[in-house]
Amino acid sequence: MTRAEAVALEVAGLGKTYGDVVAVDDVSFSIPVGGSMALVGESGSGKTTIAKMIMGLERVGAGTVHACGRDRTNPARSLEERRRRAREVQIVFQDPYSSLDPHQTIADMLSAVVRLHHRSLSAADCRDRVAQLLDMVGLHERHGQALPRGMSGGQRQRAAIARALAAEPQIVILDESVAALDVSIQAQVLNLLADLRDRLNVTYLLISHDLAVVRQLTDTAVVMRQGVVVESGSTGQILDSPQHPYTQHLRASVPGPGWVPPRRA
Repeated sequence: MTRAEAVALEVAGLGKTYGDVVAVDDVSFSIPVGGSMALVGESGSGKTTIAKMIMGLERVGAGTVHACGRDRTNPARSLEERRRRAREVQIVFQDPYSSLDPHQTIADMLSAVVRLHHRSLSAADCRDRVAQLLDMVGLHERHGQALPRGMSGGQRQRAAIARALAAEPQIVILDESVAALDVSIQAQVLNLLADLRDRLNVTYLLISHDLAVVRQLTDTAVVMRQGVVVESGSTGQILDSPQHPYTQHLRASVPGPGWVPPRRA
């Protein structure tokens, strides 16, 4: 197996500054094909900035980004290259309501993505693919005819996952993708994501501050604080035996069994 085949995503020496503020400082990691890694840290730690640089939504300030064996450090130079990069890496955001077109049905949204990336498909094949995507994420055909405002939060997030998968990417970035959901719905979506990873051999990069989510979905974790990696390793090792004081602080902040949130005044 060649290195390009073994590694799905690799960043090396990644950096980003905004004026005098260092958002990301010399971050390196890699994820094997079919693997799942978490970037963990509180708000402002640089996690989402890294995701945006990988996606090409932010220009890379320093270092390199390779995905699917190709260098994507610099901006895409053509429409075809942008389409190819989108077929390789997709992202699912925290708030599906703001990322879905409120005036477009879920089926039309999925159909548009399928046609963009698979232009040789017939209309019938495109409809079949949309039906397959809906079924893959646990949505019924009737959900395809709904607008986002007519769906629950969990259903909208499933639709957002289906949209990401419509491009048949090898890598999916999950940016706090279950943080806005109720705990019971969150568990269902996490189970769905784990199942899709097994079925499709897709690679996940999870952006999260929730250690319970990190434990359920990832193999490895990188802990960040103020743009710097403070600890990395297997998820079990990081969560069960954290070595860095900051990781220990995050671990100690997780509510224990029987914890009840304080009642609002």
